[in-house]
Amino acid sequence: MQSNNKHWNILPRITPEADAALGALNPPLLRQVLFNRGYAADADARAFLRAEANFNTDPFQMTGMGAAVERIRFAIQNREPIAIYGDYDVDGVTATALLVETLQKLGADVRGYIPNRFEEGYGLNNNALEELKADGVRLVITVDCGIRSPNEALHARTLGLDLIISDHHHPDNENLPPAFAVINPKQHGDPYPDKDLAGVGIAYKIAEALLSDRGQQTADHGPSSAINGQILNSLLDLVALGTVADLAPLVGENRALVKKGLKQMRQTTRQGLFSLAAVSEVALAKVNATHIGFMLGPRLNAAGRLREALAAFRTADHHRRIQSR
Repeated sequence: MQSNNKHWNILPRITPEADAALGALNPPLLRQVLFNRGYAADADARAFLRAEANFNTDPFQMTGMGAAVERIRFAIQNREPIAIYGDYDVDGVTATALLVETLQKLGADVRGYIPNRFEEGYGLNNNALEELKADGVRLVITVDCGIRSPNEALHARTLGLDLIISDHHHPDNENLPPAFAVINPKQHGDPYPDKDLAGVGIAYKIAEALLSDRGQQTADHGPSSAINGQILNSLLDLVALGTVADLAPLVGENRALVKKGLKQMRQTTRQGLFSLAAVSEVALAKVNATHIGFMLGPRLNAAGRLREALAAFRTADHHRRIQSR
């Protein structure tokens, strides 16, 4: 007879106070589940259920955002070549595609760079920086990487490259990279309230800052507020895909972004998502977080697929989309 080595951790029963506070939410099992997740007040529980977290948190609350936006705007106005340097996982690729798309719509000379997983490894590398410099790049913006690359950041400086690091991984606060700006809500003293954004979530906040009234104060001209809102909405499918695939906790701002992103994904015109969904036998009209986590995301994370994925994500042409099937 085999012994059962499973150990069950039983969470405590909901307290009478919490049960009363959540009393309008039925059935009782729902109140218990919400209590298990840390929600003991009616308003907080309803915000969680409806994904009503503060979706409009000011991106300029992030340390470094103001300096980064000013430098990016300068590069756009002066036609300085910009490189978006991403990680090779889904979070990094969607973040790269998001910023490349945003900057192109703002008139930037911009390209994306995804390192080869096997030849270059994770994060910034000196050879890539030298290659970008030789190609005329003046400004490098990392997404989903760079926070643990102080030596490479110093090398970028010696090459004459300005470097903006955006990353969501835990930093070494005693040895931050010597970059023009570092955007990471986890860095010491950063006042941004939501620390759990994925790399693509932070890239979205950069786009939001660039497209805001404050972000365009230094621009000679730019899209109208209505068009800016349309641009931001069009990026949310990438945010949902990268956030869920990276296993970021679906609470707070992430939850609100993913809810809106799934809605956008259901009407996407991106060749990459359309083709990926077809191969995965996922009906985009009904796509949800489970589809991303277990069907779409793993396929994209397969080694060797992501260089092509970057270009595909940025393609919204209907005919090319159909032909790609």
